[in-house]
Amino acid sequence: MTAPKYFLFAALIANIALGQIADTSENMEITHYQINRNEYKEKLRGFWLGSCIANWTGLPTENRRTDFPFFTDADFGPGKYDYVLNEDPWGADDDTDIEYVYQHAMEKYNNFMLTGEQISTEWQKHIGLPTLWVSNLAALGQMQNGVIPPDTSLPENNPMWDMIDAQLTTEIFGAFAPGRPDIALKLGNLPVRTTAYLHSQWAAEFYIIMYSLTSVVDRSISRKDQILWLAEQARKRIPDWSYIADMYDFAKTAYDVNPDKDNWEKTRDEIGRRYQHSVTAGYQYKYPWDSGINFAASLVSLFYGEGDYKKTIRIGAMCGWDSDNPTATWGGLLGLLYGYQELEIQFNKTDFADTYDIARTRFKLPIPLDNFTDMAERGIDIIDDIVVKAMGGTIKGDKWIIPAMNSEIAVPLVQETVVPWLTVEDNDPGWKFNGFESHSENWNASGSTLAKGYANCTAELNFTGTAVQYYAYRSPVGGTVKILIDGKSYGEFSLENHASIHGQYYVKIFEKLNLKYGNHSIQIIGDGNDSEKTIDMLSILD
Repeated sequence: MTAPKYFLFAALIANIALGQIADTSENMEITHYQINRNEYKEKLRGFWLGSCIANWTGLPTENRRTDFPFFTDADFGPGKYDYVLNEDPWGADDDTDIEYVYQHAMEKYNNFMLTGEQISTEWQKHIGLPTLWVSNLAALGQMQNGVIPPDTSLPENNPMWDMIDAQLTTEIFGAFAPGRPDIALKLGNLPVRTTAYLHSQWAAEFYIIMYSLTSVVDRSISRKDQILWLAEQARKRIPDWSYIADMYDFAKTAYDVNPDKDNWEKTRDEIGRRYQHSVTAGYQYKYPWDSGINFAASLVSLFYGEGDYKKTIRIGAMCGWDSDNPTATWGGLLGLLYGYQELEIQFNKTDFADTYDIARTRFKLPIPLDNFTDMAERGIDIIDDIVVKAMGGTIKGDKWIIPAMNSEIAVPLVQETVVPWLTVEDNDPGWKFNGFESHSENWNASGSTLAKGYANCTAELNFTGTAVQYYAYRSPVGGTVKILIDGKSYGEFSLENHASIHGQYYVKIFEKLNLKYGNHSIQIIGDGNDSEKTIDMLSILD
């Protein structure tokens, strides 16, 4: 079987552009291609620096505008929101630090194909509160209770399965499989499925594929066309029935037909109306950190940025919703695509800090203050292993000789699926509270709200369905609650947890399955002590 022509042609052009010679057959179909390891090391440095610049540029606008009116280009520039270039050291954040932990895990276990048990061990040792949110936080709580990936992403275990999390924690697996998206998807499968399922999984895989193919993109075409080609290849992975596919197709068409390529705000606003203010292609907006709305927003900055780092990051920072995440993804992609020196040229700056403070957000790692140069060098060692053992390639001097992929990017064989679990937040108007109160600005809780009650507090909600799950916050000051379904008591349940001073969010306290379909009620009754009782959310099987 020969490699697909789109891939072979790109590999040939990439090798010619790098002054390399690919092995070819008589009809010029490539069987192998070559990548210079030293050049790729500088691209890995560019990945880390590009991610950090973009992450910290996007952070000031994160969740500042999650609905109309959104930011525009007029809000960006000196004295306003602007590029962040002078961090020293660069602080770890959740857009880069979990990827760092994954690289550390590969080094520690000498295993590029991490197991669910290894992922669980490293998460519990190095990843935790207070800098952890939504699906990541829900997955960690399950690991602490003995659940192993990929079960940590299943909707019946993780009510946040369709959030953005895997889209900002797994791009590095594409960087570790240059030119081989098939291998990249295998490397990243369990890390993605630690927190993502179906649509959110495919959004994360879209990014992984783009990262992998940066090594074989045609360097003779414009940067805009390079970006569009990468995106078109990654689109092949997404099932047409997924709302992620609808978002890609809509955003791409909106960009194509817009005669004013500087008016990116037009497409962003159309996305807001189509996906946030309407139910489209099966997607119903829940939170500003949904996988869906942020995937769609990321395409605005990708397409209208047209391969220009500064323009892409500026648009991403102004686009809205969870804005630091798409910026970090594209900052890392462009840093990997063009290399470290190109970032210096973009900003006319040659004194970027090389240091990376992983201890800012993650714990007990062997190098608390690391640096991009060493991180890239260790990354090359990992890729050496992948090239030989996973790709069947070889290392000759400073070059990887990598067999070309011998098949198209595969669409997952998953039938159209509707996840029946629906979430009900603690601030839903259907609740009847007596002694409970929903508090906002609880950023680790789902929806940023958490209901708290104390002595003899009660809560009741009527619902329609066949199952109900109750999720709460457990902490050292937690009390006990009694659960009743349709007036029948199912016992008392503790909300006390001394594992951490920060407590444990997204804990499934109670689950009742196999109810007869129809109308039901759940009551949550607090004990008579002044200890804290909480309600984060319910998950209903409708």
